[in-house]
Amino acid sequence: MKKLFLILAVVLPLAVLAQKTPVDKLFEKYANQKGFTTVNISGKLLGFASQLETGDKATSDMLSKLSGIRVLTVEDDELNKTINFYEELEKDGFFKNNGYEVLMEVTEPDEVVRFLAKDAGNGKLSDLLLIVGGGDNALISISGIINPEDIGKITGAMNINVGGEDKF
Repeated sequence: MKKLFLILAVVLPLAVLAQKTPVDKLFEKYANQKGFTTVNISGKLLGFASQLETGDKATSDMLSKLSGIRVLTVEDDELNKTINFYEELEKDGFFKNNGYEVLMEVTEPDEVVRFLAKDAGNGKLSDLLLIVGGGDNALISISGIINPEDIGKITGAMNINVGGEDKF
C-alpha cells in the first residue's frame, strides 16, 4: 500500500505538469494545416541570436531572456469567416483563472483583440499573449521574462506594426 501511495505521489504532479494549455491545444490543432501560417522560434535560436554582435546589448539581453515565440495566423479568407481563435479559447475556459492579466483589449462587432501577460514580479512580465479573433485571426505567444519597455523591441524585431496591419 505504501508503494502505491509513493507511486501516486510521484506520478500525479507529473501528470498535472504534462497537461496542455488551451493555447497549446490551439497551436497543435491548426499547425501545418492548409490556410494557416505557423511560426515557432525556439529559445535555443533566440539564445543564439542574443550572442550575435549586433552592437545593441539591450536587445541581446532581451533575447537571451526569451524561451520561445510562436505565431499562428489564418491566411485563407474563407477560413477566417468560420474560425474565431478568441471564441475557441473562451470555450476552452482559457480566460477564467489562467493567471494572465489583460494589458489591452479592443472589442468591435466582428473582432476581439486581447493582449495578455503574466506578472513575473519585480515589474517584469512573462508569457505575453496577443489574441485576435473574428474577422482576422492571429495568435502570438512570447514566453520568457520581459521588461515592459522591451515589448516595442520584440514587436519591432518581428516586424509587427501594433498600430496598424501586421507585417508577417
